Amino acid sequence: MPTSLRALLGRTRATVLCVMAEHSGCTTGQLAAHARISPASASEHASVLRNAGLAALTRQGKRALHTLSPAGRTLLDSAVKA
Repeated sequence: MPTSLRALLGRTRATVLCVMAEHSGCTTGQLAAHARISPASASEHASVLRNAGLAALTRQGKRALHTLSPAGRTLLDSAVKA
């Protein structure tokens, strides 16, 4: 994970963003497992990322699926190149 991304978002939120990039369409439970945080924390971080326009949420029945938004992908790509 790029240092600049951690500095901007914080370590856990940057991790959640990276997990969304690697596991697009994951549930909150899957997001938590991949990020090694609690489901409540994963939900909170995903919500902050959505409110910032960096992530998106889609519903599939009762399941909430987390993905990067185009802005989130651009941020992640630019941090990797830096």
